Amino acid sequence: MDSQVANQFISATLSIFKQVGNVNLKKTGLEYFPNGHKISAGIATILGITGALKGQFILVLDEAMALKIASAILMGVPVTTYDEVAESAVSEIGNMIGGEASRQLHEIGHICDLTVPAIVRGKEMEIAFYPASPIFVISFDCEWGPVKLILRFEGKV
Repeated sequence: MDSQVANQFISATLSIFKQVGNVNLKKTGLEYFPNGHKISAGIATILGITGALKGQFILVLDEAMALKIASAILMGVPVTTYDEVAESAVSEIGNMIGGEASRQLHEIGHICDLTVPAIVRGKEMEIAFYPASPIFVISFDCEWGPVKLILRFEGKV
């Protein structure tokens, strides 16, 4: 995967968290799995990427982070239960990151579209990728807790 493509998603993630919640994410890790990998997740927002680039990007977080995101999107209104409001906020932050990454990719000549987000949630959940293809897992941390960005693209990017 072209690091220039991956960097647009990393940049978009940093930017959107700063805009939405005035939160500075700190990159704490970068893992590359050339033949795919199963990822453990509590809550995941999955968006497909179509067009010149094909694949997925996934935002993985825990329930506490989801509640903080929901509160930030609602301009500080406390959200204390993971419900439809929190789920909508998790979906929206995925849309915002995807939209910003798509805009940045367009600027460097990669035209792509995004699918609507899907939210998956579970205590013992794993996300698997078939057919197996390379993925990047970028880990971040902030005062709200940990978050992971997973990037998977089909073919040569």
